[in-house]
Amino acid sequence: MLAVLFTAYWLGSIPTAYLVARQVAGLDIRTVGDGNPGARNVWLHLGWRWGVIVAVLDMLKGYAAVRWAQALGFAEPYAFLAGMAAVLGHDTSPFLRFRGGQGMATTLGVLLALMPWETLLAIAVFLLAYRLTHRWDESLFVGMIWLPLLPLLLGRDLRYVLYPVALLPTVGVKKMIDQARRSGGVRRILHLRR
Repeated sequence: MLAVLFTAYWLGSIPTAYLVARQVAGLDIRTVGDGNPGARNVWLHLGWRWGVIVAVLDMLKGYAAVRWAQALGFAEPYAFLAGMAAVLGHDTSPFLRFRGGQGMATTLGVLLALMPWETLLAIAVFLLAYRLTHRWDESLFVGMIWLPLLPLLLGRDLRYVLYPVALLPTVGVKKMIDQARRSGGVRRILHLRR
Protein backbone atom coordinates (compact mmCIF):
# COMPACT_ATOMS: atom_id res chain seq x y z
CA MET A 1 0.00 0.00 0.00
CA LEU A 2 2.88 2.38 0.68
CA ALA A 3 3.93 2.00 -2.96
CA VAL A 4 0.41 3.05 -4.04
CA LEU A 5 0.46 6.12 -1.79
CA PHE A 6 3.96 7.03 -2.92
CA THR A 7 2.95 6.73 -6.58
CA ALA A 8 -0.25 8.72 -5.98
CA TYR A 9 1.82 11.48 -4.37
CA TRP A 10 4.22 11.64 -7.32
CA LEU A 11 1.37 11.57 -9.79
CA GLY A 12 -0.27 14.46 -7.99
CA SER A 13 3.00 16.39 -7.89
CA ILE A 14 3.30 16.70 -11.68
CA PRO A 15 3.19 20.53 -12.09
CA THR A 16 0.79 20.69 -15.03
CA ALA A 17 0.15 24.46 -14.86
CA TYR A 18 3.86 25.19 -14.76
CA LEU A 19 4.63 22.80 -17.63
CA VAL A 20 1.79 24.04 -19.85
CA ALA A 21 2.67 27.72 -19.30
CA ARG A 22 6.34 27.03 -20.04
CA GLN A 23 5.54 25.05 -23.17
CA VAL A 24 2.86 27.38 -24.56
CA ALA A 25 4.22 30.82 -23.67
CA GLY A 26 7.69 30.35 -22.18
CA LEU A 27 6.17 31.72 -18.98
CA ASP A 28 6.88 30.80 -15.40
CA ILE A 29 3.31 30.90 -14.11
CA ARG A 30 4.60 31.46 -10.58
CA THR A 31 5.82 34.93 -11.53
CA VAL A 32 2.49 36.36 -12.68
CA GLY A 33 -0.88 37.05 -11.10
CA ASP A 34 -1.25 35.47 -7.68
CA GLY A 35 1.79 33.26 -8.30
CA ASN A 36 -0.28 30.10 -7.93
CA PRO A 37 0.74 27.33 -10.36
CA GLY A 38 -2.82 26.30 -10.97
CA ALA A 39 -5.57 26.32 -13.57
CA ARG A 40 -7.08 29.66 -12.57
CA ASN A 41 -3.82 31.55 -12.95
CA VAL A 42 -3.25 29.89 -16.34
CA TRP A 43 -6.80 30.88 -17.34
CA LEU A 44 -6.17 34.51 -16.41
CA HIS A 45 -2.81 34.80 -18.22
CA LEU A 46 -2.98 32.32 -21.12
CA GLY A 47 -6.71 32.25 -21.81
CA TRP A 48 -9.65 30.08 -20.84
CA ARG A 49 -8.78 27.21 -23.18
CA TRP A 50 -5.41 26.57 -21.56
CA GLY A 51 -6.97 27.07 -18.14
CA VAL A 52 -9.54 24.37 -18.88
CA ILE A 53 -6.82 22.04 -20.19
CA VAL A 54 -4.79 22.47 -17.00
CA ALA A 55 -7.90 21.98 -14.84
CA VAL A 56 -8.77 18.75 -16.65
CA LEU A 57 -5.20 17.45 -16.36
CA ASP A 58 -5.13 18.27 -12.65
CA MET A 59 -8.47 16.55 -12.15
CA LEU A 60 -7.16 13.49 -13.98
CA LYS A 61 -4.27 13.23 -11.51
CA GLY A 62 -6.65 12.86 -8.58
CA TYR A 63 -9.05 10.64 -10.50
CA ALA A 64 -6.28 8.31 -11.69
CA ALA A 65 -4.77 7.96 -8.21
CA VAL A 66 -8.07 6.77 -6.74
CA ARG A 67 -9.01 4.55 -9.66
CA TRP A 68 -5.58 2.92 -9.66
CA ALA A 69 -5.89 2.04 -5.97
CA GLN A 70 -9.35 0.61 -6.68
CA ALA A 71 -8.12 -1.34 -9.71
CA LEU A 72 -5.43 -2.97 -7.58
CA GLY A 73 -8.16 -4.27 -5.28
CA PHE A 74 -7.46 -2.15 -2.21
CA ALA A 75 -10.30 -1.48 0.20
CA GLU A 76 -12.09 1.85 -0.06
CA PRO A 77 -10.26 3.57 2.84
CA TYR A 78 -7.00 3.06 0.93
CA ALA A 79 -8.52 4.65 -2.16
CA PHE A 80 -9.43 7.61 0.07
CA LEU A 81 -5.82 7.79 1.25
CA ALA A 82 -4.52 7.60 -2.34
CA GLY A 83 -6.72 10.58 -3.19
CA MET A 84 -5.34 12.54 -0.26
CA ALA A 85 -1.79 11.66 -1.32
CA ALA A 86 -2.45 12.99 -4.83
CA VAL A 87 -3.81 16.29 -3.46
CA LEU A 88 -0.82 16.56 -1.13
CA GLY A 89 1.51 15.98 -4.08
CA HIS A 90 -0.20 18.73 -6.05
CA ASP A 91 0.04 21.16 -3.14
CA THR A 92 3.65 20.35 -2.26
CA SER A 93 5.26 19.41 -5.56
CA PRO A 94 8.94 18.44 -5.22
CA PHE A 95 9.33 19.60 -8.84
CA LEU A 96 8.55 23.14 -7.64
CA ARG A 97 10.62 23.02 -4.44
CA PHE A 98 7.66 21.67 -2.48
CA ARG A 99 5.32 24.44 -3.56
CA GLY A 100 2.31 23.87 -5.74
CA GLY A 101 -1.26 24.75 -6.54
CA GLN A 102 -4.17 25.02 -4.14
CA GLY A 103 -5.50 21.60 -5.07
CA MET A 104 -9.09 22.34 -6.06
CA ALA A 105 -9.02 20.61 -9.45
CA THR A 106 -7.11 17.59 -8.09
CA THR A 107 -9.57 17.37 -5.19
CA LEU A 108 -12.47 17.39 -7.65
CA GLY A 109 -10.79 14.59 -9.61
CA VAL A 110 -10.51 12.52 -6.44
CA LEU A 111 -14.17 13.13 -5.59
CA LEU A 112 -15.28 12.38 -9.16
CA ALA A 113 -13.73 8.93 -8.81
CA LEU A 114 -15.46 8.29 -5.47
CA MET A 115 -18.84 10.02 -5.88
CA PRO A 116 -19.24 11.18 -9.48
CA TRP A 117 -22.85 12.38 -9.52
CA GLU A 118 -22.58 14.43 -6.35
CA THR A 119 -19.36 16.02 -7.58
CA LEU A 120 -20.81 16.84 -11.01
CA LEU A 121 -23.81 18.49 -9.36
CA ALA A 122 -21.55 20.53 -7.08
CA ILE A 123 -19.51 21.64 -10.11
CA ALA A 124 -22.77 22.65 -11.83
CA VAL A 125 -23.73 24.73 -8.77
CA PHE A 126 -20.34 26.46 -8.86
CA LEU A 127 -20.65 27.22 -12.59
CA LEU A 128 -24.17 28.60 -12.14
CA ALA A 129 -23.09 30.75 -9.20
CA TYR A 130 -20.10 32.06 -11.15
CA ARG A 131 -22.27 32.76 -14.18
CA LEU A 132 -24.63 34.83 -12.02
CA THR A 133 -22.07 36.64 -9.85
CA HIS A 134 -18.72 36.54 -11.70
CA ARG A 135 -17.11 36.10 -8.28
CA TRP A 136 -14.71 33.18 -8.28
CA ASP A 137 -14.01 32.61 -4.59
CA GLU A 138 -17.62 33.08 -3.48
CA SER A 139 -18.91 30.78 -6.24
CA LEU A 140 -16.29 28.17 -5.37
CA PHE A 141 -17.37 28.31 -1.73
CA VAL A 142 -21.02 27.79 -2.71
CA GLY A 143 -20.09 24.78 -4.85
CA MET A 144 -17.87 23.31 -2.14
CA ILE A 145 -20.70 23.40 0.41
CA TRP A 146 -22.64 20.93 -1.72
CA LEU A 147 -19.85 18.34 -1.85
CA PRO A 148 -20.57 17.00 1.67
CA LEU A 149 -24.21 18.13 1.67
CA LEU A 150 -25.31 16.15 -1.40
CA PRO A 151 -24.10 12.74 -0.11
CA LEU A 152 -25.86 13.52 3.18
CA LEU A 153 -29.14 14.40 1.42
CA LEU A 154 -28.87 11.32 -0.80
CA GLY A 155 -28.40 9.03 2.19
CA ARG A 156 -24.87 7.93 1.31
CA ASP A 157 -22.65 6.31 3.92
CA LEU A 158 -21.24 8.78 6.46
CA ARG A 159 -17.71 8.39 5.12
CA TYR A 160 -18.80 10.05 1.86
CA VAL A 161 -20.03 13.02 3.87
CA LEU A 162 -16.92 13.29 6.03
CA TYR A 163 -14.31 12.72 3.32
CA PRO A 164 -14.97 16.02 1.46
CA VAL A 165 -15.08 17.76 4.85
CA ALA A 166 -11.58 16.38 5.56
CA LEU A 167 -10.23 17.06 2.07
CA LEU A 168 -11.60 20.49 1.15
CA PRO A 169 -10.11 22.57 3.99
CA THR A 170 -6.68 21.94 2.47
CA VAL A 171 -7.73 24.21 -0.42
CA GLY A 172 -8.48 27.11 1.93
CA VAL A 173 -5.41 26.50 4.09
CA LYS A 174 -3.16 26.36 1.03
CA LYS A 175 -4.71 29.60 -0.25
CA MET A 176 -3.97 31.35 3.07
CA ILE A 177 -0.39 30.04 3.09
CA ASP A 178 0.16 31.28 -0.47
CA GLN A 179 -1.24 34.72 0.40
CA ALA A 180 0.94 34.93 3.49
CA ARG A 181 4.00 33.88 1.50
CA ARG A 182 3.35 36.56 -1.14
CA SER A 183 2.87 39.26 1.48
CA GLY A 184 5.95 38.20 3.42
CA GLY A 185 3.79 37.07 6.34
CA VAL A 186 5.48 33.69 6.65
CA ARG A 187 8.90 35.34 6.88
CA ARG A 188 7.63 37.76 9.54
CA ILE A 189 6.18 34.93 11.62
CA LEU A 190 9.40 32.94 11.39
CA HIS A 191 11.42 36.03 12.28
CA LEU A 192 9.29 36.69 15.38
CA ARG A 193 9.84 33.15 16.58
CA ARG A 194 13.61 33.47 16.49
